[in-house]
Amino acid sequence: MRSARLACVSFALFGVISSHADADAVGRMLAVADDQPGGTSPPEQSPDLTAWAGEARATTLAELLQIAVRQAPALQSAKLDIAIAEARIQETWARNDWLIQAQLKGSRAYGIVASGVTVDTDTRFGGTADLSRLLPTGGTVDFHLGSSYETSDYHTDPTGIIPRMDGTTTSWIQDISGSITQPLLKGRGRALFDANEARATIARDVVVLAKRLAAIQTVQAVISAYWDLVLAEQGVAITEQSLELARERLRVTTIGADGGKTPRSEIPAVLQIIALREEDVLNGELGVLNSAIALRRAAGMPIGAGELGLRVATDLEIQDHPLDLGQLIERAYAASPELAELAKQDASATIDIAVTENGLLPQLDAALSFGPTGTATTFGESWKNLIELKTISIGGTLTFSRGLEQNDVRGRIREQRETKHKLTVNAFDIRAQIAQTMTRAVAQVELARRRVALSQRAIDLANENIKIETDRFNLGKSTNFDVLNRLEDLRQAELRKTQALIDGHKGETVIQALTGDILPLYGIELE
Repeated sequence: MRSARLACVSFALFGVISSHADADAVGRMLAVADDQPGGTSPPEQSPDLTAWAGEARATTLAELLQIAVRQAPALQSAKLDIAIAEARIQETWARNDWLIQAQLKGSRAYGIVASGVTVDTDTRFGGTADLSRLLPTGGTVDFHLGSSYETSDYHTDPTGIIPRMDGTTTSWIQDISGSITQPLLKGRGRALFDANEARATIARDVVVLAKRLAAIQTVQAVISAYWDLVLAEQGVAITEQSLELARERLRVTTIGADGGKTPRSEIPAVLQIIALREEDVLNGELGVLNSAIALRRAAGMPIGAGELGLRVATDLEIQDHPLDLGQLIERAYAASPELAELAKQDASATIDIAVTENGLLPQLDAALSFGPTGTATTFGESWKNLIELKTISIGGTLTFSRGLEQNDVRGRIREQRETKHKLTVNAFDIRAQIAQTMTRAVAQVELARRRVALSQRAIDLANENIKIETDRFNLGKSTNFDVLNRLEDLRQAELRKTQALIDGHKGETVIQALTGDILPLYGIELE
């Protein structure tokens, strides 16, 4: 398609060439046109730029996206955030652990006097062991084992009332018991027991959604930078085409001037245009380099000496298929990581409110314990009494407590409800942003298609005007300045068409990002 347009330009100039040069000039002119960069071939980097920037590396969009997915800091950070969130879920599993507690204690006292009895020494030591865990109902179960020993040496004060007595008392006590404590109102229920894990799981899901959003944004940024590079390359290609046509114009004008058929005053106008186009090409090459560096930055590629330039080749044509705005907006709502993240935050807020509202209930805890006890003067006898269940202890308590006003709990509930309401407001705003962005993207694509058609019409008319102006020049009714202006009109029309095509591709990228199609479309899968 591009070669056909260039052939039209060459044909338009054929009259000038045939009037002032031999048939070889026609062949050279056609060769110049056919060799110009098209929609799929980027221009070659100039030797001056290569000398300090290094050779431009040829690459493709697929390769750039794979590099970006592997190396993008945002995705690497999101991956670590997921690992951290999963570790926090594991932390909540501690509620299912059995807890072992053990304690040893001992004491020795001297000279204790009580009711005329002097205890010379009082020695006590013992140990306890408990195995406990939380229950899904919110209670606690505990298995207790205890052993204690006490011995005392004593004598009575010989006052005449109580005869002097000396002796030693020894006591061993063994006990085994099981107990359960269960909240009956505040703190009761499986939902409260699992609340922390539910929050941590939701937080992990939010991080996963954030990773997907980061991937979409990274891919979208790379694709946008890619099209910026394509635009810069095509701009240079179009300008180089115009430069080569101006040089060919200079060649045939010089031939005509040497033969006396064309005034030499026509040459400076061509030289001026050539100088301007050479400057445009130089500026365009710098723009290509800047776009390549921006693309490297977006894709996470190295930037440094010999690692600057990139060369890409692509088909600029945009797909001509109908776009259903209403359907696209609904798909964008369903695929939006931001809306999904707000939904997760809303679920977490619902859990917080339920847990806090439970705090309004009065504290009513029931506790029950049961177990045998063995007491004797010897260690073996105390265990025998324990096993024979000579003494059984049963105990129970019911504890009630309640704050009168509970302003702290009520204030916290109010805060959490307002926060939940704020999430609803934020979701409404995000939906509006999605609809606005989708509408603009669809309009951009539709407008790009029309701009391409209008630009193509302008290109066709520019070719016609070049032919007409060339014929006028051959008849002496026009100047090279007028012909070159027509060539500039053609260049500008080509640039406008290229810009419209790039804008159309960028609009399609935005649509694909909003609907969630951008990752599978380019074969990108997230862990």
